[in-house]
Amino acid sequence: MSFFFMLLYYRLTFHHKEPVKYYFIFALSTLVSAVFFGAFGALVNSENNLAALSISNRLTIIGAMFTLVLSLHFYLAFYQYKAPTFLKWCYVICGIFSMLTAVPSAHFLDNAFYQTSKYYTGLKYGPLFELWGIWILVLGSYCVYVLFRVFVRQRSRFKNSNTVLLLLVTNAIWLFTGISDTLTGIEVVDLPPLTWIGSFLVTSSIAWVLVLDIDGLYEERRMLNNQLMYDHLTHAFSRSYLEVKLAETTNLMTRGEINQMALCIFDIDNFKTINDKYGHASGDILLKSITEIVKENIRPSDCVARLGGDEFVILLSDNHTSQNGPSIVERIRKQIALQVFTIDDRAFSATCSFGIVCIDSAIPHTEDPAHDLLSAADEALYAAKNKGKDMVSAVKLRLNH
Repeated sequence: MSFFFMLLYYRLTFHHKEPVKYYFIFALSTLVSAVFFGAFGALVNSENNLAALSISNRLTIIGAMFTLVLSLHFYLAFYQYKAPTFLKWCYVICGIFSMLTAVPSAHFLDNAFYQTSKYYTGLKYGPLFELWGIWILVLGSYCVYVLFRVFVRQRSRFKNSNTVLLLLVTNAIWLFTGISDTLTGIEVVDLPPLTWIGSFLVTSSIAWVLVLDIDGLYEERRMLNNQLMYDHLTHAFSRSYLEVKLAETTNLMTRGEINQMALCIFDIDNFKTINDKYGHASGDILLKSITEIVKENIRPSDCVARLGGDEFVILLSDNHTSQNGPSIVERIRKQIALQVFTIDDRAFSATCSFGIVCIDSAIPHTEDPAHDLLSAADEALYAAKNKGKDMVSAVKLRLNH
């Protein structure tokens, strides 16, 4: 799990420029947890081997500390909870306790057998070890406190707080199991080892939260792509996407992979008058309705894009539709002209003018062929306007090498 999230951190940070430092923190946390689990397993199976007991006991203590402080660090980073000064002191105090743990001492942890319960044996501890136990409980309690504050904040902002609640519950269980093992260690109770259960639940819960976070990152990118690809009002393609699609189509023609295409520019006749008479809301609905009519008459491989205002572009790159471009556009024109648009009990009609350019030969390597095609279609549109509007003006563009 540590390797997996370290790889995710590397990919998201250096390849996709995502600020996911908390992935790195969790990767370190899972690595330390692996040390803790391994040492804990060795501890409960050391029996009378003092050397194995000493190493596993000390690794368990160090692992428990840094698993807690790294989890705390993760919560602060992931939920953007401000407590940087306290966090630095957490690392300092854990570092001091780690140095005390590494050296056998009657004041902290001595190399001598001590039967903590009927379930497992530990090392003989001194007064500083009891202080360490208090410190561990403080760290665990602070983790629960941070998550509780985050949960309250998420609820007050009407955000999804289920994941916070999951972490809050698992951390409370972790704290409970830690208290249980601490009381067993000082012979207040006689229970089996339970801390590993709490640690496992917390690690698994954080991993699940990060999986959901990846899903959230993907959804954000999908929404951003949609914003770049589609016009937010009409759900036609955006001008940016049209430029990409048109460049792609002209490249295909240049390479001879397709042998014909058609490009149409159209706008709504007297659109300003409609807006002034029926209101801008009616104008918006009209734009959406006309977009739907166009979509119904073209193939999925073709596209309709909004240039801006009431001006649209239809790109016919399918061999069948591009060959019959003028007749398809004429059918669209008639449907729009015959359509009665009803908005808030007000009925009105609208017409559109179309300029279409058809290409049935290879496009040479000009400086900007896409711009040349748009200019030709725009000129055809002006010709349709000058002829009285509500009509299609078609030109055939033959470009030879």
